[in-house]
Amino acid sequence: MTMFKADKQNSFVPSAAVSPLVNNEMYKDSFFHPNLGGHTQGGMSNHYPMTIMSLAGLGANDDEIKRFRQSWPRYRSHIETELGLIDSNEITLNNWQDYLGQARYLPEFRRVFAQGILTFGVKEFVTEALEQMKLALPMGLFHPLIQLSFAVIHGDNKLIANALAYFAIRYKNLYRHYLYRNDPDLTLSKTTEISASTLWTKINQNIEKLTISFQPRGGSLSTCEQLCGEKTIQQLAFSQGHIINEQNLKSKIIEVSQLAIRLYLAEPALTTLHAVTACQALADLTLHFAGNEKDAKTYCQLWSLYWIWLTGLYLEKGLPSALPNVNSNQLSFDSWEVIAKKARNIPEVHLIKMVYSCKWLSEHIENNELYRLACMNIVREKSAHPSQIKGSTLAALK
Repeated sequence: MTMFKADKQNSFVPSAAVSPLVNNEMYKDSFFHPNLGGHTQGGMSNHYPMTIMSLAGLGANDDEIKRFRQSWPRYRSHIETELGLIDSNEITLNNWQDYLGQARYLPEFRRVFAQGILTFGVKEFVTEALEQMKLALPMGLFHPLIQLSFAVIHGDNKLIANALAYFAIRYKNLYRHYLYRNDPDLTLSKTTEISASTLWTKINQNIEKLTISFQPRGGSLSTCEQLCGEKTIQQLAFSQGHIINEQNLKSKIIEVSQLAIRLYLAEPALTTLHAVTACQALADLTLHFAGNEKDAKTYCQLWSLYWIWLTGLYLEKGLPSALPNVNSNQLSFDSWEVIAKKARNIPEVHLIKMVYSCKWLSEHIENNELYRLACMNIVREKSAHPSQIKGSTLAALK
């Protein structure tokens, strides 16, 4: 029996990499708002499609997919029948930037971005759209970015367009005085380079000189969003000879990914977890699309923006001079197959997604036992925020 029907915009193309059941769940979910209850500002992201794809990536069979589906407790809102959002054909490929941040235009963004993908191709249009919307990169705790990565992995154009539309309705410029706006050649600086961890060490050593122009309000998520727009943080992130450019992008992804997972191990929490899952999503998109010099520049800037946010998170967590590393006495590690099987049987969206991201980073970016160590502790406590990280020891930043 055929599960997929042509909709008003374009037909869904199932992925050969996942089962018909997973394809069907992704197709059905595409008619719901990307935030639970349709609450665009301040609402929780609809984690269902991301978790389904994570489960598939962790090797889940259809019975395991069905078991998670039965446990899914959240309320998703149908875009048209429940929220009453309709496409009035006001937005076009020539004017969509003028409507960014306006949630009521979700169906129109979906249509226009689907047209853009069909016209220009996935790689070119996704990269151009990210270039246009890059200053909103961390919005929604990076969930539009994460959803986009999974859509690209799946490969259906409609899912990719929908993820870009999610980006568009959540748009807000968080980087007011963006460092590269007035100096586009900064990423090609010939300054002697230092590592990302060395930069954090230098920031820590000069903490008494660090000043910000506002009193942070709210929790960790809100504070990090505010810090993104702080000129001092933007300058610190690229001071002392630290740069991200086309020549060093591959090594910088490894460095930054290491710091993201170590910051998570220091304080497992919502923001530090999404630091890792967002890092993985951006790495995946970079590997897919940063194939030539022009595109690589866009992804260097995206990594620069992520790095500013991560440095703000480092500040928010107290600028620790040492972060967890693998204890040399930790000689035994579970295989990824064992870890994945355990994760598939714990129906918690952040746990499943975190294990998927760590496994992906280990396999595609760097075979570093930090990722397995994190996941062993996660599945041991059956919590995405384990209270104790066994097998780790504090190590100074270098």
